[in-house]
Amino acid sequence: MLRRLHAPLFALGLSCALFYSTQGCEELPPVPEEDAGTEEDAGGGGEEDASCFEDTGADVRDAGPIEPNCKGLSVQCGGESCCAANNIPGGSFNRMNDNGFPATVSDFRLDTYEVVVGRFRAFLEAGFGTKQKPPVDGAGAHPKIPDSGWKNAYNAQLIDDTDTFREFVKCDPELFNVYTDDPGPNDALPMNCVTWAEAFAFCIWDGGRLPTEAEWEYAAAGGNEQRIYPWNTNDIDQNRAVWGCQSGDSIADPDAGLCKFTDYLPAGSKPTGKGKWGHADLAGSVWERVLDYFVDPFRLTTCNDCADLVENASGHPIRGGSLNWGKDYLRTIDRTAINTESVEVRTNTVGFRCARATQ
Repeated sequence: MLRRLHAPLFALGLSCALFYSTQGCEELPPVPEEDAGTEEDAGGGGEEDASCFEDTGADVRDAGPIEPNCKGLSVQCGGESCCAANNIPGGSFNRMNDNGFPATVSDFRLDTYEVVVGRFRAFLEAGFGTKQKPPVDGAGAHPKIPDSGWKNAYNAQLIDDTDTFREFVKCDPELFNVYTDDPGPNDALPMNCVTWAEAFAFCIWDGGRLPTEAEWEYAAAGGNEQRIYPWNTNDIDQNRAVWGCQSGDSIADPDAGLCKFTDYLPAGSKPTGKGKWGHADLAGSVWERVLDYFVDPFRLTTCNDCADLVENASGHPIRGGSLNWGKDYLRTIDRTAINTESVEVRTNTVGFRCARATQ
């Protein structure tokens, strides 16, 4: 079965080493008004554009949206557009809630909700995120971290073509079979079975980028409020987060029952669990991907707008816990590494959200 439930756990601090990157793509000319969509369709804007994907001879505006793409999506998340994105003012905080690991991030914007099935289908059906249509080198870079954008070497991590891609994102037919070829009731569920490279490619197509691990933790911890959970209390219950069942080799709490498909809830189902800046599901639901590679805490340093971009055997960290892991894994400091991921081996409880320029 093409499913990975989890890799070794590391309850460690967030990694942050200084590396330098290029900018992303050139800005497109203004979009004609009749092609631009509405604010309701978009849910906010982005800086990356369609020229961030390889030119196949088609009109570049067909390659992907300039705004986050919810046009035509019939479902909502938390009572609003699934493409909503909230600004986060920059500042400093202590990673792992430890005074020894300070970091500073600049202003950025983060998707309010995890990327849902309906949004991802539009990307897949447009033919992008495959070896036939990968992002261009340098796309999706953090504006202040040189060499943080897409690299041509990542193309090898993509699926050959759309038809194969469509089958691979159905990685868990026995339990969390989330993706459907046609629009339907699953469209507001967080997308799973997507690799790190595919998540990065989606965010580029959607006008953004993957957040750095520092940005993700800053958002979850409420910045210098250093929250244990994203909401402003140290208590956790199932009114605040989607969690509490067990499946596969997950480490759930002792009284957890076996997961059912109905435990996998739409994005934004727990509004009382939103973070300081209004972001939903930063704890529980599905684990979330970040830009960085995983490093041990001994490499942590004071840093400003940084990410660890040196490839290593630990792979990329995932953050926030998920519905089938215990409450300790939902803490804002928890980190886990996926270190054996490939296009064939996917994870049924890992998703992602995108970061963007502020509005």
